[in-house]
Amino acid sequence: MPIDPRRYLLPEEQSQQIFREEIAPEELAHGVSQDQPVVVFVAGQPGAGKTMTTESVKRELDQRGGAIVVNSDFYKPYHPEYSRLLREDDRNAAPYTSMDGRRWMAAAEQYLIDRRVDTIIETTMRDPGDFLEPAAMFRAAGYRVEAAIMAVPEPLSRLGIVHRYHDQVQKLGHGRLTARDNHDASYQGVRQAAEAIDRARVVDVATVYRRGNHQLHINYLDATGAWRWPAGTAAAIDAERQRPWTPEETKKFAATVKQLTDEMGPEWYGELRNIVRLAAPLTDPQTPLPQIVDVSPGITAAAQAFPTSTRQSLPRQPAVRDAESTPPKSSRGASRGEEPSR
Repeated sequence: MPIDPRRYLLPEEQSQQIFREEIAPEELAHGVSQDQPVVVFVAGQPGAGKTMTTESVKRELDQRGGAIVVNSDFYKPYHPEYSRLLREDDRNAAPYTSMDGRRWMAAAEQYLIDRRVDTIIETTMRDPGDFLEPAAMFRAAGYRVEAAIMAVPEPLSRLGIVHRYHDQVQKLGHGRLTARDNHDASYQGVRQAAEAIDRARVVDVATVYRRGNHQLHINYLDATGAWRWPAGTAAAIDAERQRPWTPEETKKFAATVKQLTDEMGPEWYGELRNIVRLAAPLTDPQTPLPQIVDVSPGITAAAQAFPTSTRQSLPRQPAVRDAESTPPKSSRGASRGEEPSR
């Protein structure tokens, strides 16, 4: 049964008070004002592994005095009901507090713009407008706008979601489980946003990364406002999502699936089996994949959050592998938000 995301929505006055008295002093106030500020959008569907790229960007920007990382998941724990919801049903704590989290994220963006602080925004691009509108807002305020987009195949990000949830439950006793419809909307939204970047030149620098912070593509606007090289952000994402995996990548994937199958129990077999099925066309044919037996009736609610995928095929186009310049200098430190490095 769908939840009502407005059930725990705070009154506007209370929400503003929490932002003003708690979030801003604790999360945002240590930023350094810049004459020529930079904002970097680190984008990818849930489970894509944005954290490593964010950390790299932040290390670079910290050399200018320090950047602030913005992520709505950072702010959800400030919701008065969040801890209780997490204890009672960790699968719904995030959805129930998402509206306040997004409201606080928008307030954080405006707070940093007003102070001209270098900013890193982690975004899943579930709705491309959630990227396009802030990008326009930062650009209008005089920021250089950059996008670092994660090009990650669907089976890897879906596996990343399950792996993250398992790790969090092991360490904390609860975890954050992204719903499949949110993942799938973001998977498509990343591609749509990349097309907008290529077509409308909504950023000054566009980069595409493979999981693990390996740069695949870079382009930037020249003095005339045109792309320095032919637009290729969307093509780079398509190519990486369809790229055949090496034997080493396949072995790593298989080992992770086996670990989760052994440790998480039968209620997760259905999702893990679907992930293996999605990955099969990409994997090294000489490397065996785990065989996961069918589960009996009685799948838990957690596993039911992941119905069968309806991924659309993508065109095979080569990614730009050799950039004529180094990546733009921008970065991030330890993230508490969208996902760990997986």
